[in-house]
Amino acid sequence: MVLSGFIRGSASRWAVLLLLGQLSAGLRTTSGSPCENTCSPSNATTSEEIVCTDQEFGDTQVGRKFEDCIQCQLQSTFTNDATGESDVEWGLYNLRYAFTSCVYGYPEKVSNISNSCPVACQELESALEFELTDPSPLSLDTWCGTSSFADNEITDCNTCYNLTYDEVTRQVYLANFLESLRYNCHFETPTDEEFPISPSRIFSESLLPSSTANLISSSGSSGPSNLALIIAMPILGFVILLCILALGCFFFIRSRRKKVRRLHQSGHLHARWNDTGISTPQWAMEYPAQAQGPYSPGIYSPQTVYSSPHPGYGFGLGFVDNDGRGQDVGYSKFVEPVIASPSTAYSPEEKVPQAQQTYFPPPPSMSNNGKMRATQ
Repeated sequence: MVLSGFIRGSASRWAVLLLLGQLSAGLRTTSGSPCENTCSPSNATTSEEIVCTDQEFGDTQVGRKFEDCIQCQLQSTFTNDATGESDVEWGLYNLRYAFTSCVYGYPEKVSNISNSCPVACQELESALEFELTDPSPLSLDTWCGTSSFADNEITDCNTCYNLTYDEVTRQVYLANFLESLRYNCHFETPTDEEFPISPSRIFSESLLPSSTANLISSSGSSGPSNLALIIAMPILGFVILLCILALGCFFFIRSRRKKVRRLHQSGHLHARWNDTGISTPQWAMEYPAQAQGPYSPGIYSPQTVYSSPHPGYGFGLGFVDNDGRGQDVGYSKFVEPVIASPSTAYSPEEKVPQAQQTYFPPPPSMSNNGKMRATQ
């Protein structure tokens, strides 16, 4: 009975110790966080939960657990209102703990990998180890203000770990851990926002770019829209200006064409108006006196004095007989005007001097070939 009681008591003590060991072996996270099941939370992150090479994060259970926990924490927006701590802050703390454990062996040495990178990262040690073993939920980013955490030192350290190409000892993940810490020191993530750098990029063998711009807009979700609007407004204004210029050129050219067409038409009509050859027949140009007619202005001009009427032939019709002889018929008589000087007066009994009389030949008639001929 005593022996059995002793055995039962020893088993109970080992079970308690094993349970306490399981509870102590975990990654620090926010109390009440949805990531508690993934991270197996404990009061402090321990070295038993840390691996150092890129291969171990994918091939070992400890490495896969660490990656899953960090992924959950960095994508969580959970915040404990009582303590003010958030999942994102504890996720970055766990990245810092892993970096110092693998590079500086603090607080415990995890890996025996030998390379020159710890020397290249030596200047950052005091900043990264600040309050690492006794973190305060309200001052998890206080270490960012130390002067030793300088950008040029961070870049040199990242470059060194990015050049570790050996498949077994490759440690590019550590360089991305450090770059994530630098980003949050420059652009602190709000407590209600996810960490802007995707965990898939952190746990990648492609080195993260240097943190030079805030990846979270201060205006929240409207940031990308505002950025697109800022980019689109100058382009839209330029397009509108081009459209206005095109319309202006179109109406200007149209107005000029109308003006030129209007001037061309008026000049053409004016030229045709002065062209007397349009409606004046050839025979009238040869015999202007007969073409004037009885109402011509020249007949009734005050400078013209008429003598006694002289019979003559007016307009008529000429035709050709079947035997080929031409006939002139239908001529009317008209008065031959005699032009005299207005300063010379004659009595009714006096005759007009022979020199002042004007003789007009008879009008032309049509010959058998359709041409005009004069009638004797």
